[in-house]
Amino acid sequence: MRRALLLLALGACSPSIASATYLCGPEELCPEGQKCNGVDNTCVVASDALPFACDSADQIDETPAQGQVIDNLSCVSILNVARGCLTASDAADWYQFDIPDNCAAVQIEAKLEFPIAYEPLALQLASEGGAAVAAETPCGASTVADEGEDVRCFEMTVPVGTHHALGVVHTGTADCDGACANNRYTLSLQLATP
Repeated sequence: MRRALLLLALGACSPSIASATYLCGPEELCPEGQKCNGVDNTCVVASDALPFACDSADQIDETPAQGQVIDNLSCVSILNVARGCLTASDAADWYQFDIPDNCAAVQIEAKLEFPIAYEPLALQLASEGGAAVAAETPCGASTVADEGEDVRCFEMTVPVGTHHALGVVHTGTADCDGACANNRYTLSLQLATP
């Protein structure tokens, strides 16, 4: 009788991992029998998994000069939020903006958030038509990424009356040898007083 109870107890404790319990990690890793769902970055039963997909695949903003224009920024602006998606064939998403010339001093503040399940993304800045350079600074203590997300920050004091473009670009790392060179992102941008 004791042996039968022990076997019954062991059988009841066998692990069963529910679908959508785990977020996919780098390279879309999931528990055995599950696969990364490209829609929401969760591990689901393999038969339910959908491939990664972008809502739209625009490729008209590949360079700083082609970037989408964010206009009507004031010296201290409201938060501008852009949601996008980079595929392997989309080199970058750029956003252009002008610093008003009637400010005393202006700081660009940006935050880039993206799922950890796919290729990490990075920020670049091009100023006054110059070459793009890496544009990341340590995130402040109050900046916390959502679960399953990574975050990159950028802050820089800039001269008034200048033109800039902020780009979201591929890092070329942790991209499964190009097989998962894609990611969704949320970019937040505002101007503030330094």
